[in-house]
Amino acid sequence: MKSNARTGTIRAMVISLLGSSGVKCQVADFSLVIDPPAKKKGSLTLLTKMAFTDGNLIPGEDVINGPGEYEVSGVKIKGVNLPKEGGKSEGKTAYSILFDDIRLGVLGVLSSKVDDAELDVLGEVDILFTDVEGSTLGIKDTASLVKKIDPSIVIPVSEKGAKKLLEELGQKVSAQEKFTIKAKDFNKETSGIQVVWLQE
Repeated sequence: MKSNARTGTIRAMVISLLGSSGVKCQVADFSLVIDPPAKKKGSLTLLTKMAFTDGNLIPGEDVINGPGEYEVSGVKIKGVNLPKEGGKSEGKTAYSILFDDIRLGVLGVLSSKVDDAELDVLGEVDILFTDVEGSTLGIKDTASLVKKIDPSIVIPVSEKGAKKLLEELGQKVSAQEKFTIKAKDFNKETSGIQVVWLQE
């Protein structure tokens, strides 16, 4: 059972999918986008993969694509290196984000289990975004990882991924184009992890 006291902010966060694996989180006129299609951009963009062969290794101030601690327009971000996921040509990063008093966790494409030490750095998570469909980590291991992180809500970043996770966790929910939530909603006691199925 979860009960998380918040400051009571009343602004709504609207979450929607961007393309096949991107996510947009909008609060008022500020948009946080994660792994968007090439031509999509938000007020702040997070990338879970960074190609070392890229000539432009230093992103703009509105793009974050690696481990470290950042703060942009009041949004606090902690990037966690996932060394087992990267290689000689690219690095992969998980993110812990505090955005309008909502704690977001981001796991991109995974091929292996995430170490407990890496999960500890992510900390507590209200809403977890994970690429179920693109990962080669099996659905049972993905579901186990989600349970270990124990968010209130998990949002797969594709429709197919949502269907797989819903089946594995034994849940039935309807698809929706957008999901809206406020920080104060997490003051309510909840039991279990809610899967949100978003349509593109």
